[in-house]
Amino acid sequence: MSTSRFSRRLRRRGPSPAAAPAAGRQGFTLTELLIVIAIIAVLASLITAAAVRAMYAARRSRIEMEIKQMAGALQQFHTDYGAYPPNGMNPQPLPQNNLTPGSAAALVQADFQRMFKKAFPRHQEPPQLILALCGQNLSSGANLVNGMYADEALYFWLGGFSSDPQFPISGPGGPSFSVSAGEVLENRTIRYEFDRGRLGPRNDAGGFDASRGRSIQYSVDLNHNGTTEADENRQINFWQYMPSGSEQPFIYFDTSRHKPYQYDPYVSPNVTDVHPIKRVREGLTGAGNVQQLAFVDQKYQVLHCGLDDDWGSFGPSASNPSTTYAQLEPYLFPAGPFIGPTADTLANFTDGTLADAAEQ
Repeated sequence: MSTSRFSRRLRRRGPSPAAAPAAGRQGFTLTELLIVIAIIAVLASLITAAAVRAMYAARRSRIEMEIKQMAGALQQFHTDYGAYPPNGMNPQPLPQNNLTPGSAAALVQADFQRMFKKAFPRHQEPPQLILALCGQNLSSGANLVNGMYADEALYFWLGGFSSDPQFPISGPGGPSFSVSAGEVLENRTIRYEFDRGRLGPRNDAGGFDASRGRSIQYSVDLNHNGTTEADENRQINFWQYMPSGSEQPFIYFDTSRHKPYQYDPYVSPNVTDVHPIKRVREGLTGAGNVQQLAFVDQKYQVLHCGLDDDWGSFGPSASNPSTTYAQLEPYLFPAGPFIGPTADTLANFTDGTLADAAEQ
């Protein structure tokens, strides 16, 4: 084919369609752009909300599972020792020479002493130590003011005791440690597999923060001869245990021996109508001066304040500012109705919250 014929054919075909300039094409209008942005924003908010809900649900499930595991350890404690461990919490301790029978302080002390003797019948721990643990060693020496709080009790009882039947607290692997040697958490006998990294409060060095936590020191006669030649100074740090991602600890209450209000020295003597947790409704009131209270009616409780990290007001005396008892929040027995910050409290005896359990 000659060059001229090839040139004429190209001219007849004209330029390639791909090379032709676009005719009439326009960009998005401002309205269209705004609609697209709005749609993307709505989709993003829906996805974010769903992700947050899923994250909260997963976190709550983890806490609930851990509560159930600790409840199982407490049940095993009962199997091993024949009793559930007492709190030892003592809102109004009294001198031994003025320990009124039936008073809250007397109940706490008797519960603690009986349970400890039942669990460790051969123990030779100092009697003053047992009194100190329930806040009743008021005369001299060590004393845990107001007894053992509900968050301290959980790790104290489930952290493990020594296999020495005479010294379950002071022996190797027990809750106490030699003051001269210092505390090594890994040396404690394991009853419940705690994640020790979540024990608190801790100082910057990773040890027990004595400025925010409580501890007691005492002396033990290792020779049992009444002399001081083999006495050893020992200490107990009262650790708290927090769920992952929470700044509030798990707490433990024992109600296997008495109803919660019996431990409360500030509850009115007119309390005659006490309800279990089920079917509690907002606005529970009494007639005249008669108080109606709604307590958790279980053998024992393991609780956490929920995802809001807020315990709210626990107990009928928590709002009484004239007593030091108000300073013990949230270490009081929970009393309904469960609304506000207490509504989402998680517990071992329900798959939901306290508010859910109250409505069942």
